[in-house]
Amino acid sequence: MEGVAKTGMEGIVSQLTTGVTADGLFGTVSQIFPFIIIMIGFAFGYRVLRKVVKGASKGKATA
Repeated sequence: MEGVAKTGMEGIVSQLTTGVTADGLFGTVSQIFPFIIIMIGFAFGYRVLRKVVKGASKGKATA
């Protein structure tokens, strides 16, 4: 039974337990981390810009 491929849920669990390692997981996270930082900065800047534009359209000054 060693050479037989497992199917169904047993096969999925087997692949997950052998395929996902700490090195693999953190390697992937470290590759996408710069993108995450840029997206957080963009989201914060967009939110501030929307607040300023919304206030300016109503003639309000915000600090």
